[in-house]
Amino acid sequence: MKQLLAALVNGNAAEASFRPAVLVFGRISLKHLVMAGSILLAAAPGEAVPTMADVPALAKTAVARRIDVPASAIHILSAKPSERMPGFVVCGRVDTASGAGDGERFFVIIPGDFAILDQDGKGLVDTYWSANHCE
Repeated sequence: MKQLLAALVNGNAAEASFRPAVLVFGRISLKHLVMAGSILLAAAPGEAVPTMADVPALAKTAVARRIDVPASAIHILSAKPSERMPGFVVCGRVDTASGAGDGERFFVIIPGDFAILDQDGKGLVDTYWSANHCE
């Protein structure tokens, strides 16, 4: 079993074949091997958790992905840790091409790059802004 786990950790698929494991460890069921693999996958490292210093750039990237505007047109009004979930919430406005009004509002959740804009529904943005004390 140690050899199988070592092969899985080292990414050697040839050595991590289930057939030799069953032959060597005749009484180990496939269920146990899958559970061992699942535990290893769950513990695998991923991307680093964003910090508050990362949030403005990540929010601007999320908004720019939704609408074609330069980063200079995206203005962050509030960026703070979320009260309801792990991560951060960001509220802001985007300068419109016409220059009329206050610009289009947005709301972004970090991590996840989930960005909603007024064009998605003013009521939806109102709800997120209200719930997160953006104004």
